[in-house]
Amino acid sequence: MKFASVLVQELESPLILTPERYTARSARGDASLSVALGDIALIGRETVSPSRSHENGYAVADTGDAEEGVLKLYRPVVERVGSTKKRLQPGDVIISRLRPYLRQVALVDADIFLSGAAVVCSTEFYVLRSLTSESIAFLVPWLLSQPVQAELADSQEGAHHPRFSDSALMRLRVPQKLVESRVEISIDVERAVENYRSSRRILSVALSDVEAMLAS
Repeated sequence: MKFASVLVQELESPLILTPERYTARSARGDASLSVALGDIALIGRETVSPSRSHENGYAVADTGDAEEGVLKLYRPVVERVGSTKKRLQPGDVIISRLRPYLRQVALVDADIFLSGAAVVCSTEFYVLRSLTSESIAFLVPWLLSQPVQAELADSQEGAHHPRFSDSALMRLRVPQKLVESRVEISIDVERAVENYRSSRRILSVALSDVEAMLAS
């Protein structure tokens, strides 16, 4: 693994010396041809504690529920959460900081809020939220792309449960040409997730119909 050299004043607070924080990939590229992720999205940090309740319960997303852009959230709603969780909003994009090779990235679509339950997720997720009213769904395929996955893999820290830091995530540079196509790509991603939800509903109806036939 190659690393970039950094000056003492460039070290992250409080003087973090972990080399993965300063990978060579982060230092490469023409900044004029890219946009800092922090100029597009912020990290949502609102949490829900086990002591809090919600009138319609909580739909809880674990890391295994995010896969290849889709949040597969179908477990029963609970009255209270068992541990601290992060609060989600429609339009958020989540990415697990644990073992990035599992590609646990997903768009938080409005469909999963229809029950009225508050939607929360594991603290292992980073929650990206648009700085504006514009969709950030286009970030999903970008986060799943090989160059970004490779950089996140290089940025992992820890031997037992390797994770990448929020600073490593926000240090990523989004190509300007991708930003210029954000509307079209976001629409494609949102449509893909909507089609997934639709197929689930159709299969569920078909299953109910077949079970009714078998029971008659």
